[in-house]
Amino acid sequence: MLTRRHLGRRTATLALSAAGLSLARPALAAFPERPITIVVPFAPGGANDLAGRLLADRLGPLLTPDGRSLVENRPGGGSAIGADYVKRARPDGYTLLVGSASTLAVAPASGASAARYHPTKDFTPITIVGTSALAVVVPTNSGVTTLKQLVDRLRAEPGRISYASSGVGGVSHLGADYLANLAGTSALHIPYRGGSQTAESLIKGETLYAVDQLGSVVGQIRDGALRLLAVTTKTRDPNFPDIPTVAEAALPDYELTTWTAMVGPKDMPDDVAQALSKAANAALAEPRVRERLESTGTTPMQNSTPASTREFLDREYALYSRIIERIGLKLD
Repeated sequence: MLTRRHLGRRTATLALSAAGLSLARPALAAFPERPITIVVPFAPGGANDLAGRLLADRLGPLLTPDGRSLVENRPGGGSAIGADYVKRARPDGYTLLVGSASTLAVAPASGASAARYHPTKDFTPITIVGTSALAVVVPTNSGVTTLKQLVDRLRAEPGRISYASSGVGGVSHLGADYLANLAGTSALHIPYRGGSQTAESLIKGETLYAVDQLGSVVGQIRDGALRLLAVTTKTRDPNFPDIPTVAEAALPDYELTTWTAMVGPKDMPDDVAQALSKAANAALAEPRVRERLESTGTTPMQNSTPASTREFLDREYALYSRIIERIGLKLD
């Protein structure tokens, strides 16, 4: 039987526990009380960077009237360095990662030393920003006008044709190596530090081809510096309906899609993750944000939840792991 004295002690204990919780984590109504940092694990200028900046512009104000977000670029390690930084941050919702398939699937699945993490076991999934086709591109003045011609050259000169990527262990590295592998040959990998440098290497003639995120090279395609030979998705890209898929043009088993996702450190409070997910979805529903993303070949996703994001990341991690095993990609 609880006496008045026992009830008093119990009430005091509960009050102290509640006070401790409030000290450990502010009430959601007060979130965010300071600027949110969105880490982009790539150099400025690519499609992933654009997605991060579009979200940073809208995320804070959609959470609170005075809310602010800022982007911090932390490239390196096939985008794993930025991811590892966020993994180690406090799980309070103030440090987030906007990463790609390179960051959250390819790098950890390939055993990179900088990527000792799992996309859902070591992070809190928040939302899927969008999905993107990869583009097989060559310099316009290369003399290569079809994917079949590129495949024929790869087969004729095994190990001698060079391709550019936006970093060792990134999805562009995997995509180009997978292309050569399915063609029954090999190619020489030349890594750079971002999509803009990848395109520059092609234009300068330092490399012959790249399989990069369409949004990272769409500007150079449209101004005529690069030629788009094929897209890597199952169906043609609506922005380039006359361009075939890799499967149509030369390699029937080839299919690859990249994507952008927002995650936070492991063990973020569920209400904070839910609030961030809803704010991100609201931003992705805005016409200006959608148009900017779509113009770069990214299809925005505006209905994902932390739970559906977790399922998506686990599924994609398993898919990329199978491809990495096939081509034998091992980092470090």
